[in-house]
Amino acid sequence: MSPQGTDAALPAALRALQQWAASERLSGATRIAQSRIDAFADATGDHNWIHVDPARAQAQLAGGRTIAHGFLLLSLTVEDDVAALAGFPGIAHVLNYGLNKVRFLAPVPSGSEVRVRSRLLSLELRQPGQWLLTQHKSVERLPDGDMALVAEQLSLIVTAA
Repeated sequence: MSPQGTDAALPAALRALQQWAASERLSGATRIAQSRIDAFADATGDHNWIHVDPARAQAQLAGGRTIAHGFLLLSLTVEDDVAALAGFPGIAHVLNYGLNKVRFLAPVPSGSEVRVRSRLLSLELRQPGQWLLTQHKSVERLPDGDMALVAEQLSLIVTAA
């Protein structure tokens, strides 16, 4: 099903979800503090100095600041969706189904603010009671709006029996 299409067989909960997802959504600003970068490094084991060594970054990186992990930025793309998707009546649960076409386009220095832009690409029946939601996601640096990341995010929507 295309974002513009309508389908009489679409359950009521998914019609509401489709309307919500069809409009472009912008998250609020999120500051990427060094403490968040450090916590992400600890969680993933990625302690590359470009992320966790501010003194070395000041001496050796353009801009003089550490940069956020690409996967930290990618994780921000689900934040606003979690509560919204689970809140639609008739939806039993939502599962992360994966990603397509992930690209890390520009570094995000520590202390920067970013926001996530989301829009529906498709909502397709996978099997009875399961729908695949595909959204275009981008992470933009503020205030310049430069794209730091783009991806297609996939969520499996399971409707209540």
